[in-house]
Amino acid sequence: FIEEGIMETHHYDCLIHHMIHHKEYIQGPVVDLKLIDFYTENLTDHIPYYWYEILLGNIPIGKISLRLGYNETSLANGHVGYEINPEYQGHNYSYYALEMIKQLAMDHGFRYLLVSTTADNMQSQRTIGKSGGKLVVLEYEVPKDHIFYVLGKNKMNIYEIKLG
Repeated sequence: FIEEGIMETHHYDCLIHHMIHHKEYIQGPVVDLKLIDFYTENLTDHIPYYWYEILLGNIPIGKISLRLGYNETSLANGHVGYEINPEYQGHNYSYYALEMIKQLAMDHGFRYLLVSTTADNMQSQRTIGKSGGKLVVLEYEVPKDHIFYVLGKNKMNIYEIKLG
C-alpha cells in the first residue's frame, strides 16, 4: 500500500453503500455482529464507517468498526477497530469478529485491510496475526492532532490483511 514513500489515498463514494445489501445483522459461528449505525456525517477523518456491537448469544461483549477508505489522518486508525469488554477477553472473540468484517470489506471492494495497534498490545497483535496480518509499517508516527496522540499513543504498528 505504500510505494516509494507515497501513500495511496482511497476515497470512498458513500453512494456505493446504498447499492450493497445493508448488513444490519451478521451471524457468525461464534459471535454475531449487530449494526449500531453507519456514520457518514460530522466525521473527523471524513471517512464513513460501520459500527457494530459484538454479541455472544444476546450478550454485548464488545464493538468493531469498518472504515470505508483511509487518508493520512485515519491511517493511525486503520480500516478496522475493535474492542472486547475486559471480562470477555482471552477467548478469541475479536478474531471471530474480524473474520466476519473481512467479508463485509470484500463486499465493498476492498482487497486488503489495514489494522493498527500499539507495540505493547500483544493480544491485538496475536488477533491480527491469526487473521493473516503482516506488519507493513513499524512505529508509524501518529500526527499530533490525532486523538491517539492526545491519548499517549504516538506510535502505531500497521498491519495489512490481504482479502480474497
